[in-house]
Amino acid sequence: MVEHWSPKPDTGVRFPHPLPINMNEIEVKILEIDVKDVQKKLAALGAKKIFDGEVSWTGFDFPDGKLGKGEMLRLRRVGDRAELTHKKLLSTTGAKISEELQTEVGDYESTKKILEAVGFREKRGYPLNKHRISYSLKDLRFEIDTFSDFPTYLEIEGPSQETINEHVEKLGFSIEQTKPWGAREVFDHYRHPEL
Repeated sequence: MVEHWSPKPDTGVRFPHPLPINMNEIEVKILEIDVKDVQKKLAALGAKKIFDGEVSWTGFDFPDGKLGKGEMLRLRRVGDRAELTHKKLLSTTGAKISEELQTEVGDYESTKKILEAVGFREKRGYPLNKHRISYSLKDLRFEIDTFSDFPTYLEIEGPSQETINEHVEKLGFSIEQTKPWGAREVFDHYRHPEL
């Protein structure tokens, strides 16, 4: 989802205005990219860098796992902002499509305590941390994500699979290189290649 970014005081960069918080998120990932080459091509397309920093997040569920597979409640810190998101997977045909509800919250730690107070519990394997470089081009987002234990990948998010595929090819990739995955599937790909 294209998110609400506030002005960053130390750079003066103004981030895109928010879109509705209730929408479908459509995205693909491309693994093991050449970061400098992708950045060069994004700049040539006219994409603007809007974020370069650390991202951490935690997944929550009820103690009995009531949310189930394909659904998650996520509390995320992006730079100095915090946001709460509910996602429900709809499809992985060609692209990962999820129903997404998202809102910015005032404080990460206080929100975490509120979630725990009403019965949610932090899921096993969290929190997770990565370095993210974000670019914006019209109604598309390009996220270059780097974790400490596997190669950097590119995530492309847009209003339709057709628009995403068009920009996949503009960046010099093939549609066959795209993966309709979330971060968890990327982890499994590298940590459990036999699956």
